[in-house]
Amino acid sequence: MVYIETEPHDLIVLNPSWLCGEVLAKLLGGRWHLPRDGRISATHLTDLFLEIDVADSASLLIALELCSPVDTGSTYRISCRNLVKVPDEEFRQWDSPYPCVGGIALVADYTAHLRYVFPRVQHAIWNSSYFGRQSEWENAISCSSEASSDDRIMMRIDTEQDEDVIRIICCGCNSQLLYQLQQIAADIVIRVLDSCCPGVYLQFRALSPRDIRDENRLYPRAYLTRSVVSAQLEGMNTVRIDVDGVEESLTEVLAYGDEGLHSRLRPGVDLYVSQLPMYIRCRLAALLDPAHPHGRDWLLLALGLGLADHIPQVDAPEMASLSRTVCILALWSRDQDATIRRLIEVVRQNVQRPDVEDVLLQLAPLCLPLSGSEEHPVCPRPETDRVSTAEPKVLSSFGT
Repeated sequence: MVYIETEPHDLIVLNPSWLCGEVLAKLLGGRWHLPRDGRISATHLTDLFLEIDVADSASLLIALELCSPVDTGSTYRISCRNLVKVPDEEFRQWDSPYPCVGGIALVADYTAHLRYVFPRVQHAIWNSSYFGRQSEWENAISCSSEASSDDRIMMRIDTEQDEDVIRIICCGCNSQLLYQLQQIAADIVIRVLDSCCPGVYLQFRALSPRDIRDENRLYPRAYLTRSVVSAQLEGMNTVRIDVDGVEESLTEVLAYGDEGLHSRLRPGVDLYVSQLPMYIRCRLAALLDPAHPHGRDWLLLALGLGLADHIPQVDAPEMASLSRTVCILALWSRDQDATIRRLIEVVRQNVQRPDVEDVLLQLAPLCLPLSGSEEHPVCPRPETDRVSTAEPKVLSSFGT
């Protein structure tokens, strides 16, 4: 038996082999001829599933997030069966002289075949109330803001050097609206990935606005997180995508050229350590928890952070099930200067572990919008019997 939660009524499939062998096999296995653009009619559903009512088959496929209604009751869209390539004119429109251009690239920290979940992303975008005027192709979707048709966004996935890259490219006239659309789209990707592949962590990299405007570049390049974070550490307002490249300002790269918007973004290095996603803290723990032959482990980190008096507490037998590094970071997070910038400084000067520093530079958040309260958040207390693994909102990864 398979139980599927959906609105307005949950569904129960009494025969799972029928669901897999008949419904999914016919729809996804390529044994049945469907239109190349993935649009199917009620007639297609009737031919595919002879023994099911059209309304029931449509409800089942929508609940499984395999199809989206275009005209309810008559036309549906199946993103995973869309084989139409993105037309050249769609790319050329991004070369127009939009005043605001930017975007981000989402890349899995470890090898993950994001292309197989991208149709679910297309489904979520198609059913989102934030986007209008949508067009969809194989591995790409383009839409405008529901509030303004002049502000557009394209999401596409490309495989480069065996790495799947999801690009969110935004162009238009309203920088703040484009930033919001970017955040919403990124949040949708994160939610879809969490439901399909829990545990996969996405790196957020800022796209080069210059590359987006370049009509000769089909794939806009993205700045490595290390480049942006290093610029923030050094107090620089420009970054360079390669040695011979032209410099671009962080205002252009992170805030669509809007100085006011950029001033309301807190640089990633100035975020509190408690705002580091749990995934990054676990990566640090994997490097610092094991004893180091020269003592360059969690003990030296604790000393560098001024927590020498807490070492006996953290190393107590009853704390053996917890990560020493995560506990140290939780204790230190109560300090007002417990920022990612300060953590990087301690790792560089005291711990002197390039591998630990690399994790912070490669995975640290790029920026985060300033909140109204600006309260100082802290990590979970180490005295608890477990450390929460709840992922911070996607805002912590870019400014989303």
